[in-house]
Amino acid sequence: MSNKATYGSGGLSRDEERVLVERAQAGDEQALEELLAAHQDLVYRTALRFTAGCEEPAFELAQEVLISAFRHIKKFRAQSRLSTWLYRITANLAKNRYVVVNRERARFTSLDNPSSGENDVRPREWRDAGVGPRQQAEGNEAMEILHERLGRLEPEWREVIVLRYFEDLSYEEISEVLDVPLGTVKSRINRARRMLRELMEDVMEEGHA
Repeated sequence: MSNKATYGSGGLSRDEERVLVERAQAGDEQALEELLAAHQDLVYRTALRFTAGCEEPAFELAQEVLISAFRHIKKFRAQSRLSTWLYRITANLAKNRYVVVNRERARFTSLDNPSSGENDVRPREWRDAGVGPRQQAEGNEAMEILHERLGRLEPEWREVIVLRYFEDLSYEEISEVLDVPLGTVKSRINRARRMLRELMEDVMEEGHA
């Protein structure tokens, strides 16, 4: 049986992550940089969802999350996964600073033209080899619409949708990330789903026209 974490591992095994965390908390900055570099795509991706697909606010939020993690790594409790801790920081900062975001659509950095910035956390764009230009355009358009509708939700509703359906976290994991009771998580998800469904009604009607 593999000892790879099931999500948010950044390509690190649990043992590798544990060793890097221990070194980082002991003051090893190189270990901390390796640890955060392994998770930077996860942080940016989550920030992008929380900011309704707006690239610049997401980039700024992701940078702030990584800086906060860098400064406060000693506060991380190893009983949970590092990704859970990073999700929590991202959710808190997004709620505090990005309640209102503009509607500029997100553009991922191309794999053929990656940013050379030393501290850049923008992820490379990974494309499915079997998806043609037309299907990709249709998928991008649908994602833009979904991002825009997510942006209409208040942060407490948006964050549970992101964590559950984009990041595929369990109810228990979301409860830990948001530090709220399990029952609250379930009720928020049910209500957020209804709200998002209502916001997407016109799109669904067009799809059945």
